[in-house]
Amino acid sequence: MRLTLARWHRLALLALPLCSLHAQSTAGPTEASAAKQQGSWQLAYSENFEETAPVLPQTPAWTLDTFQHTDQWADGGSFFRQQGIKPPTAYRIEAPFSTAGWLSVAAYSRSNTTAFNSLFQVVPDPMNPANHVLQVSSPVHTDGAVIRSSAPLPSQYRVCLKVGFADFGDGIAGGLNGYLGGETAEPWLNNSSMDENGFYWLTITDATPRPHNNIWIHHHRKVTIDSDNNTEAWTNTWENNAWTPDGQHPIMMFGTSKQGPEDDYNGNPFLSWSQGQLQPFGDIRTADAYLPNTWYNACIERNTKNFVLTTSGNFKWGGQQTYVGTIPVNQVTLTSDTLPDFFMFGDPHNNYYRGTVYYDDITLETWQAQ
Repeated sequence: MRLTLARWHRLALLALPLCSLHAQSTAGPTEASAAKQQGSWQLAYSENFEETAPVLPQTPAWTLDTFQHTDQWADGGSFFRQQGIKPPTAYRIEAPFSTAGWLSVAAYSRSNTTAFNSLFQVVPDPMNPANHVLQVSSPVHTDGAVIRSSAPLPSQYRVCLKVGFADFGDGIAGGLNGYLGGETAEPWLNNSSMDENGFYWLTITDATPRPHNNIWIHHHRKVTIDSDNNTEAWTNTWENNAWTPDGQHPIMMFGTSKQGPEDDYNGNPFLSWSQGQLQPFGDIRTADAYLPNTWYNACIERNTKNFVLTTSGNFKWGGQQTYVGTIPVNQVTLTSDTLPDFFMFGDPHNNYYRGTVYYDDITLETWQAQ
């Protein structure tokens, strides 16, 4: 059931006394435009992994995968059945956590003996051991784990988090790119998985996010901040005053265009944001590249007119920067009010991606009109 904005506000009032971060609305990139709308952003929830609330009460048990036929792109969906492709036996854990269960973890493995805490665990901050953060990992490329909003988002929202210290490959051609060697994207694709390795900083989907084959999320993402270390250098980065093919630690900030055409395997074309503007239709251009052992901030806002994507930190090419990309809602595919928005971060692929990344200080704000 889609939550109304009023319902979010009622939940927020209950949650605020327990929140350990941001006792009032945080500053954001669009406060000037927000003022014109005669209202303000109000904190609904936050999580900093310092209290007992984020820890699940007991280690949840793996259950047989029952999400293989949710739509045509799911692991056993009609797109694959028509090709004679059958999904492997698999297992899932889905569990709410944090204040009022506003966050959920969704994990996937092809073995029910996989240790859950090898995918999802609260650990000391690699930069400051006195602080605690969430570690999301995929020990093998057929594992997957994402954190998502438990409920659909309201019509206007802003979600922010810290993300960093990523170890999901390097994009260097000829190397292992973070893999053990020999991994493939089967059964859904016959490709090697090793050409691409990465993680999602933060994304908005039009369906409940959980790990699936990589084609599923290609058809369900609306706007995304993500990194895909690709050895074929199909991402282009502005380096030394020129667009340069470079797949090493790229940061992509993009929406999916409703202009199409929709490709069976890749979904709709990108609306990439880079160099202060939306790039030509379909081009895959990066905002910058991330550095190892570094924390970044990321936000996605949806207001009445635009999605606003923000990343800030110390970048490889731009140095200390805040990048703000604006993508009109009416240009993004699948923006009907009948399709809910969810946020998600982590590793949503069960046939690609192997590594570890850390998250902290997750906040959700909703718009309070005056």
